[in-house]
Amino acid sequence: MKLKKYNKIILTILLITNNLCGDQIITFFLKPFPKENNTQAAEKIAEKRVKKLGKVKKLPKYTLRAATQSHFTSGVFCTYGGYLAISDLNGQIIFPRKHKAPKITLIITKHIVPIVMLENTVHHWEISAPNKTKIYTIERKLDVAAKTHFWDVKEAEVPKDKIIPTDAIVIVAKPKHIYLPTGITITTKNPQLLLPDVYVKRGIEKLTSTLYIFGLKNLLMLTDSVYKKGKVRYTQKIKE
Repeated sequence: MKLKKYNKIILTILLITNNLCGDQIITFFLKPFPKENNTQAAEKIAEKRVKKLGKVKKLPKYTLRAATQSHFTSGVFCTYGGYLAISDLNGQIIFPRKHKAPKITLIITKHIVPIVMLENTVHHWEISAPNKTKIYTIERKLDVAAKTHFWDVKEAEVPKDKIIPTDAIVIVAKPKHIYLPTGITITTKNPQLLLPDVYVKRGIEKLTSTLYIFGLKNLLMLTDSVYKKGKVRYTQKIKE
């Protein structure tokens, strides 16, 4: 009996400590897109490389681009809530969670446009090329019968006003190089949001994305937040 009491006390302490000190995050992994070996496709790629190598002016750019393909799931830029993140060697992206609802809008686009109010003060961001953009909604739901939580991934339309929501994650890449399976993925009810895997195809242009992000780095800033006092901690939410 004493052992059970001690276990309950330890569990309670751990839960309280997690609520008080644990920072909530949003994370997901970029993984290589599964593709079967295709001899004809390989021959076409080889022919293109030979032609590009023959153009001296494009040789430095091609060499740099080829170097980034060795770990093509790393070095991919993403933004969320004013934060800028880059995928590591494992393809992982991590953001501090800044909104309450277990729902994420995932936007895949090559360029985003800042709508500036005064100097470096950005009012909001917009999608610059709606026809070259893909949007997904990722929402955690509960199957009451099975008592199981799951991610429900659906493809969505680009909003008419082209405004990027403050709770959206933007992957800076061409949509043809990024693939997110739609449908259901089993998950758990956890304040740490582990989103479904996102797949990256070979040929993703990380060099141009890096140069583009460097130009916008000074405009990326944390969004305003509001705080609400709870029973054991303050909760934070991005202003709508």
